Amino acid sequence: MSSFAHGDVILYSYLWAREYDRGEESGRKARPTCVMLIVTGSDGRNKSLLFPITSQPPGSERWAIEIPPVEARSANLRMPAWVIIDEFNTDDLAASFAVEKQSPIGRFSKGFMSRIAAEAAKAMRAASARTIPRNTL
Repeated sequence: MSSFAHGDVILYSYLWAREYDRGEESGRKARPTCVMLIVTGSDGRNKSLLFPITSQPPGSERWAIEIPPVEARSANLRMPAWVIIDEFNTDDLAASFAVEKQSPIGRFSKGFMSRIAAEAAKAMRAASARTIPRNTL
């Protein structure tokens, strides 16, 4: 099985909160997604926080960070692009059917990942972030 790391950008069938709210269980298309933290759950399985990347300008009500050109190049992304940080999927990437490709398409720098983590923490503290759990079994 593949192993992904903090900062990797992967192709992942991301399930948006609006789709989850309608009862959908899988994302509609594979999209670039940023792998954030990888933590071991109480069940012993690794879970990752997965933040979607979009080329569509987010609305002013969204928590998002525009990806700088140097970061977009190292992640093999087209510009302009944003990381959405007010929602994220949690998944065990080693067992997930939502992973489209078994290797990263690119990677963000530690500095940019720190910025994403800080903004995501702010969104979580403000109760403005939603977790969408993915079923992998």
